[in-house]
Amino acid sequence: MRFLNPGGHDFVGANLDGWGVIQLLFAILYTLVLLVLCGILWRQRDHPIIRMRKIPMAIAAVLVLHVYLVIVLIVYPLNGYFPCNAEFWIMSIYLPIGIGLFQAQNQQLLLISRGQQVLLTQHAIKPLPAGKTRWQYYRNKFILWCKSSKEQDAFEGFIAAGMLVQFLGSLLIYVISRKFNSYGVVSQPTTQALCRRGWEWAPSIIWQASWNFIAGPYLLWKIRMIRDIYNWRLQTTVAILAGLPGTPLWLAAVYSDSLNGVSKYWSPAMWFVPGLITMQMITILSALFQVWRSKKQAKEVDGALNAFDVKKQIGTVGPNASIVTTSTKTKGSGSSRVPMKTMEDCLTSNGLEYNAFYHFCTTKTFNGENLVFLDKTIKFKLEWRRIFNLLHVSTNAVRLRMYRDAVDIYLTLIWDKTAKYPINIPSTISRDLNTLFQSAAAIVAADQPSTGRSSSNVTPWDEPSDPFASVGDHPLRPMLRHSLDKGSSTELITELEHCSSGTNSNDISLEPSDPLHDVPVPADFNESCFDAAFASIKHMMWEQPYQDFMKSKRNSASSSA
Repeated sequence: MRFLNPGGHDFVGANLDGWGVIQLLFAILYTLVLLVLCGILWRQRDHPIIRMRKIPMAIAAVLVLHVYLVIVLIVYPLNGYFPCNAEFWIMSIYLPIGIGLFQAQNQQLLLISRGQQVLLTQHAIKPLPAGKTRWQYYRNKFILWCKSSKEQDAFEGFIAAGMLVQFLGSLLIYVISRKFNSYGVVSQPTTQALCRRGWEWAPSIIWQASWNFIAGPYLLWKIRMIRDIYNWRLQTTVAILAGLPGTPLWLAAVYSDSLNGVSKYWSPAMWFVPGLITMQMITILSALFQVWRSKKQAKEVDGALNAFDVKKQIGTVGPNASIVTTSTKTKGSGSSRVPMKTMEDCLTSNGLEYNAFYHFCTTKTFNGENLVFLDKTIKFKLEWRRIFNLLHVSTNAVRLRMYRDAVDIYLTLIWDKTAKYPINIPSTISRDLNTLFQSAAAIVAADQPSTGRSSSNVTPWDEPSDPFASVGDHPLRPMLRHSLDKGSSTELITELEHCSSGTNSNDISLEPSDPLHDVPVPADFNESCFDAAFASIKHMMWEQPYQDFMKSKRNSASSSA
């Protein structure tokens, strides 16, 4: 067997020389490896560390691009058995759509970052900026809300519309050109080699250039300030840059005779292959690496906790000692794993430490919704205990009011039909919460009355906080509902005491205008309804985000010293 056919890619029969066999074997082996990696990633798609990346879209982009890549790899071995009209459809559909899906998946980093920024500010009470009118303030707030709720859907709709336009344009060109069929009205039939040139290929070139040289660099500019701890921005940057050289090199190979010698063995479309492989591997392996890193840390933590508990029982360590794991056991005591008690103190302090941790979660780890849930749940239990410990307060009335607040937590942070960023909890816990709240939540979500006071379609009883109230030195104060915030317990207690003294406590219910009016409170509803979810989220936040937060603080202190 000759290693190279002297004619190369000359459209004269199959090329089963050494180079052709190498390309066939590489296509088969690489396909098997990629499918295995995609299967592993698909099984991990709901892992908290990568769920935000829209893994189904990422895998779809990788597989569509892979179809194009495999066909490119077999162009040289087939050498003439690969018709021009087939290559036209592949260049016009698979490559542009694959790159479009890939850029849409890359956009997820920007959308998540912006969504977390909205989460960071939407419940904060801030004074009116100097020199701004009330109309300007509310106008800017409305624009921010529109962007946060519509941007992702709009971008995905733009991708779908672009794909449809690309397909229709390609179909029109294919029908009217005599290069591809006998009933065309423009151009002339030609050879297989010359068929690859001409104006018919312009739409595929324009589409690739639009995604690679307009959408890609624009996204890099928009994400330039993101500093996440997962290196997601770096991975996105490398993947986008890897896709840039393919189009100009393909154009040069197709339309420049100076590269004819190279094109005999390296077909023009092969210039896309290095970039496509880099894009695929970056997308798949970076996500799998984050899953592996998270599970490795979790395993170390579980082992360290068991050892720590044994030592604590026999009295060899103090109650506030740090936990040391393999990954944190480095020189210096400052690298030890911070104990859970430290994070618990942070959650209940409602001070600058909490604000800093919340800011870290929304800008670095993109899981601020978990901290919001912990904060709201703590306030929920404190409110429950404070009111139920008071005398002369109707139990039925309190249960109705507290159930309403619990439904709000469920709607905004747990139920995936209404929560923008639902927390990640085990299915068994989620099933129990669905049993308690889903029927009431469905009523609220379907009702959506306009009260003139509502700040949320799914929580119509929520009164917006005064955006012109001063918050002193805490602009990022904990995210709490009005009914669970400062002063609300006193108002609620006064209202309930008045109701219990003037009416039969068994007849107490919500106002008729409220969608939960006359909805029975489940018998299993109590102050511990969120305990299982709280424990799961608290452990998740302590296991990695809080450790990363404390490590960041130590590094900042060391660099400033």
